[in-house]
Amino acid sequence: MQTSNSTFIFKTTLRKLISDSNTHSGLRVFIAMAITFIPALNSNLFSFFTQNSLHISISLCLGVMASAIVETDDNYKGRGKFIATIVLCFFIASSSVELLMPYPTLFALGLFISSFSFMMLAVLGTHYNKVGFGAVLIAIYTMIGHQTATNWFEQPLLLSIGALWYGLFSIVWNFYSPYRSLREQLAQLFFSLSRYQQQKSALFNEKEGTSKEGILSVRQQLAIQNISTMARLEQSKRIIESRFQICQKQKELYKLNGYYCIAEQIHERISASQYLYSQLENIFGESQILEGYHQLLLQLSEDCYQLGVAINDKKKYRHSRRLKWTINALSDQLYLLKQKLQFFDNNNESMQALQAIYENLQGIDDLLLSVSQTKPNEAPIKEIEEENRSTLSVPRQLLNAMKATNPVFKHAVRISVSLSVAFVLQHLLQLPQGFWLVLTVLFVCQPSFSETRKRLIQRSIGTLLGILLGYPILLSIDGIFAQVILLLLSAFLFFNYLRTNYSLAMIFITLFVMFLFNLLNGTGMEILPARIGETLLGGGLSILAITFILPDWQFQRFPTLVNQLLLLSGRYFKQVSLQYQDGRSENLNYRMTRFKTFQSDATLTSAWQSMLFEPSSKQKLTKEVYALVNRCDALVSYIAALASHRHKMDDFEQNRALQNLINATAKQMSSANSRKVDDAELVSAIETIENYKAKLSGETLLFVEQLRLIAFTALDIQLLLQQVNFASKTTDIR
Repeated sequence: MQTSNSTFIFKTTLRKLISDSNTHSGLRVFIAMAITFIPALNSNLFSFFTQNSLHISISLCLGVMASAIVETDDNYKGRGKFIATIVLCFFIASSSVELLMPYPTLFALGLFISSFSFMMLAVLGTHYNKVGFGAVLIAIYTMIGHQTATNWFEQPLLLSIGALWYGLFSIVWNFYSPYRSLREQLAQLFFSLSRYQQQKSALFNEKEGTSKEGILSVRQQLAIQNISTMARLEQSKRIIESRFQICQKQKELYKLNGYYCIAEQIHERISASQYLYSQLENIFGESQILEGYHQLLLQLSEDCYQLGVAINDKKKYRHSRRLKWTINALSDQLYLLKQKLQFFDNNNESMQALQAIYENLQGIDDLLLSVSQTKPNEAPIKEIEEENRSTLSVPRQLLNAMKATNPVFKHAVRISVSLSVAFVLQHLLQLPQGFWLVLTVLFVCQPSFSETRKRLIQRSIGTLLGILLGYPILLSIDGIFAQVILLLLSAFLFFNYLRTNYSLAMIFITLFVMFLFNLLNGTGMEILPARIGETLLGGGLSILAITFILPDWQFQRFPTLVNQLLLLSGRYFKQVSLQYQDGRSENLNYRMTRFKTFQSDATLTSAWQSMLFEPSSKQKLTKEVYALVNRCDALVSYIAALASHRHKMDDFEQNRALQNLINATAKQMSSANSRKVDDAELVSAIETIENYKAKLSGETLLFVEQLRLIAFTALDIQLLLQQVNFASKTTDIR
């Protein structure tokens, strides 16, 4: 039994090493750093440098560290361009530090100008944002390794060589496994969809599903889960686009793209809301039918998880026979319920809603079944981000972004001011290890208050635990070889946890720093008190910067975010309506519109979550804002329900009454951000819908009911938005 357990643990660990991209990142950095210590074994290898061989290796090692931190997941051509850019910027930034270090005033001025300039590069895109961050980071690393007795060009050259070495090594590493990161992102995407379905199943259980408060709580948790799901969708899409830019004739890429397309459709279906769940409980609570939906969602959740595992492990997905049995059993129960309640005329809205929910879940099962039986849809994702690429010149883009309302400009100002103040404090207080103050500001100061606060807590806890762990290690280990091995292991564990557990990653980067300083000048123990104090001081500076330098409180963003959501929801609704006329299609335009709508919904929810971490004095109309976010999420869910059942309806185009209802609903959505509510027009629209519903049955009745839910939700948003708009214009929250 013990042997069996040991074998299982070994296989699990081996599978993680093979398939986990975080482990691969750590291992890649470990190997690249280990090779940089070859000069330490042969002092004649870099004899033209005045530094000793160990210091040369440490400088190369820091170059690897900086390059790995800002590494991008791109195709090999994109990686090559990125590496060339960062090596050039690294050399310029590092050289500037070496030349200006003897002149504190000029150094402070240069630090302000360069950090602001590098941070403004984020206007040009995500890659350039990393370039800017990496350039500032390498400047601080230059401060760490600065030696007055060496030539000014040695440190910049060694750091740049280290960055170049890691970049080239990373290209070769990923060349032989170009889809590992994409497979893991897709696996995490299906894991996220699994968690969403598991959470949604609570709407049909006896605990949450029996009260309006419980249902509201579940919907809030679903909205939060949607943030994670959309992040996975966006990351997967970006990687797929990057790979297709190189070659669109790759069999495995077509297959992985098919998984992504299926994930998009599953996400749309599980986001859908048919009817009002509280009314379903009131009507069908006495029967066991809702428990069947609860169990079906749980089983769909499990199968989504298994599909994620299969994608990650490069194995064939096997559709669950238990799921097929549950689908058939629930279908039989629906038939019996209709017979028992005598709903054969199909005129009962609640019965229609129950049937629609079943068909929607059956659609998810069909999508999962299609993966196991046939190849997924192989239509490639084209460069759908092209429309967002600016045609303006780089100087014009940078100039246009220099406005007090631009988030990138605000962050660049905060970072540059904070770094300059940190350097001045280091100089005035004569802190021997003051660069940790500057480094803490760079890592802790984030674009929003909530992110900065979270990062400060994580970094402080990680630093303290790292020191407590490293202190006895430094006392018991003296040899250079052992310290190098521990330094490499610390770097491996840092990158292994950097994306999943920042606090834990901070423990290992603290150990890395301690071993680094001990190797440089034997001061690993001496820097411990300074490390704690300067981390706290740097965190305090970051909080002050985000609070007082061009603050960007979330409450001020809500009117703009909601208006954007309404605009995108209107386009989504129009696309769905057209497919009831022309037939169901997953064309590129539809997918783009759907993605942007759900992304906007996730952004709005994320802003609400961020506001909860801000000072209470900066949180205005919290009840109204919460209700606004809730109704916006409901609006998207109601449109998604309409989308989940879209198909070509007979005589849809000739049905003028139905067309008028669609136009009235679209008009209500488009006017939701207007200041004035036209009561007469609203009453007329409501009466039209209610009167028309009395003449309907079957799927048309359900279609009109969804229109009613969409229109009324848009009205709720309009009323709430007026309150938030008014408060944001009359209240000074700075």
